[in-house]
Amino acid sequence: MKMQVPQAKLDRVLELYKPDCRYLVEATTEHPKAEGRFRMGSTYYATQKVEHMTSIEAQLCLNQLCYSAFGEWLPEGRFDERVSFDDYLELMKENMFIVESKIRFRKPIPTNGDIQGQIELMKVKRHGNLYLVFCDYELEQGKSKGNLELALKL
Repeated sequence: MKMQVPQAKLDRVLELYKPDCRYLVEATTEHPKAEGRFRMGSTYYATQKVEHMTSIEAQLCLNQLCYSAFGEWLPEGRFDERVSFDDYLELMKENMFIVESKIRFRKPIPTNGDIQGQIELMKVKRHGNLYLVFCDYELEQGKSKGNLELALKL
């Protein structure tokens, strides 16, 4: 059953980011998938307005969606170990890593409105207390598709 990530939890996950880089507005999860709605303001690193998503914004959006999804899945026991949400927030800071990301754009994604995206957990490998997680992603109905390899150390 698809579940809305409560706003209070989403806010706590996004505390890690500067306010101008908090792009995830809402998220839903239904293991092994998560969907998000993103909204971007001005690009913080450019001196001129960029009106399309770049790989930098895509990576931030995907990170935020992954963090919010894992914040639901780990306390639910979707991995071998159950972790409380508060413990997850501490893990998130130093024990979750991007191993590799393949972000590919097929068409430009305008940033003047909401952007939809989703991730799907494809495979999880465990090596002791290290989990390697493989996800596929899609932004704006296929305008950007690719995959992510993440590591989580419990």
